[in-house]
Amino acid sequence: MEQSRVKRWPQYLAAITATLSLAATGSHIGWTSPTLPILKSSDSHVPITSDDASWIASFYLLGTIPGCIVAALIVDRLGRKMSLLVGGIPLSLSFILIIIAWNPYVLYAARGIGGIGQGIAYVICPMYIGEIADKEIRGTLGSFIKLMVTFGELYAHAIGPFVSYQLLGYSCLLIPLVFFMSFPWMPESPYYLLMKNRQKNAWTNLKRLKRCASQNQLETDMEQMQKIVVRDLSDRGRFWDLFSTPGNRRAVIISIGLQFVLQFSGIAAVESYTQEILEEGDAGLPASNSVILLSALQLIAGLGAVVLVDKLGRRPLLITTSFLAGVALTIAGVFYLVKCQFGVDTLGYGWLLHSSVIFYELIIALGLNPLSYMMLGELFPTNVKGAAVSLANLVSSLLAFIVSKMYQVISDNLGVYAAFGWFATSCYIGVFFIALIVPETKGKSLLEIQEELNYKEIKKKSGAKGEQQIQQISTIA
Repeated sequence: MEQSRVKRWPQYLAAITATLSLAATGSHIGWTSPTLPILKSSDSHVPITSDDASWIASFYLLGTIPGCIVAALIVDRLGRKMSLLVGGIPLSLSFILIIIAWNPYVLYAARGIGGIGQGIAYVICPMYIGEIADKEIRGTLGSFIKLMVTFGELYAHAIGPFVSYQLLGYSCLLIPLVFFMSFPWMPESPYYLLMKNRQKNAWTNLKRLKRCASQNQLETDMEQMQKIVVRDLSDRGRFWDLFSTPGNRRAVIISIGLQFVLQFSGIAAVESYTQEILEEGDAGLPASNSVILLSALQLIAGLGAVVLVDKLGRRPLLITTSFLAGVALTIAGVFYLVKCQFGVDTLGYGWLLHSSVIFYELIIALGLNPLSYMMLGELFPTNVKGAAVSLANLVSSLLAFIVSKMYQVISDNLGVYAAFGWFATSCYIGVFFIALIVPETKGKSLLEIQEELNYKEIKKKSGAKGEQQIQQISTIA
C-alpha cells in the first residue's frame, strides 16, 4: 500500500472540529477563575457567598457523571457524530443560563447542565477520533482532546479579567456555536456505519477521510474494519461484556488504572487551587496574570504532546511524564514541609514552589493527562467501546471530585505537604503500573491492538507458530 499518496487532512479537520466541543468544556472550566471573584464582590448583580461559589464550581464536575451515563446510552443508537452534536446542546444552554442568571440557583443549574455536556463530549470524542484516524496519526489526533480543553481554559482566562460578566458569557458561547456550524459537515465513523450494516455509507466516508487513497488500499482498510465489526458484533455489547474476555478485562484495568494515576497525582486539586498556591510566593505578577501565563504554557505543552506522541510512543511519554510529575510534586511537598512543619523562613525561595507547581502542570499536559483519555479510543472493541469509555470517564469524574475534596481535608488536618506527598507517591506507583501493564499502541491498527490484548500470552508461549494461529483466528472473525 502506498501510504504516502493518502491525503490525511480530512482526518485532521474532522478531529479539530469534533474537539471544538471539548474547547467549549475548557471554557466552562476556565470560566470560574475570573468570574467567581466578580460574583463575590459587593457590587455583583448576582450576589453569592463563598459557599455558593464552591457549589457553582463543583456542580459542573458532578454534572459530568450523568453525562457519561447519557453518552453510553446514545452512542450506539445515534452514532458518534450525532451523539457529539447532542452533547453540544447542554454546553450551549449552560452559557445561555449563565448570561441571564438572576440568582445563584440558576447558576447551579447552568453549571450542572454544562457538566452533562462535558460528560458526553469526553466519552464520544475519544471514540470518534480513534475510529476515523489512521494508525500513523491516531496518537496525534487523539492529543487534540486535551489540547482543545486547554485552549478553552486559556480562552476564558485571557478574556475574563478584561470584560464584563455578560460579555464573557457571550464570548464563551461562541465556541459551541462554531462547533455547531462546522462539525455537522464532517463524516460519521465508518466503524459505526458498518455496525449498522450501511456498507455504502461507510465506503463513502472512508473515501472522504482518505483522499487520494488507491482502490486497493481502501478495500484493504474496509476489509480490516469489517473483520473488527463482525467479530465485535458477534457479542451483544452488554455492560458485563467489558469483563467477558481477557482483552476487555486488561483494557479496563489499563484505562481505569491510568485514571487513578492521573487523578491521584492531584491534577484536579492543583488546578483548582493554582492561584492560591502561586500566592504563597513572590510571583512578581498579579495572580490572574500568572494563571493566564500558566494556561498559555500548558497549551504549548499540549502542542508538544501532539508532536511527540506518534514519534516517541505512548509508553515512553507516560512513564517519563509520570516520573517527572512525581519529582515536581516532591519538591513542592518538601517546600511546604520545611515551611509549615519546621517553621523555616522561605522568603526569597518562593520561586521554588512556583517552578515546581508550574512544571508539574506543564509535564502532565505533555503526556499523562492527554494520553489517559486518548488511549480510551484505542483499547476497546467496537461493541463495548461506549460502555467502556463512559465507565472510565465516570470513574475519572468521581476520583476528581474525591481528590478535590480530600485535598482540603488532608491539608487542614495533616498539612499541605501530606497532600503533596500523596500526589507524588501516586505518580511513582504509576510509573511501575505503566511499565508493567500498559501496552504500546503506536503505529498499530485497532485490530492489531485487540489481538495483542487478547492473545499476548499465546504469543509469548507459542512464538512464531502462535502468531500464525492468531492471524487465522482474526481472519475467521
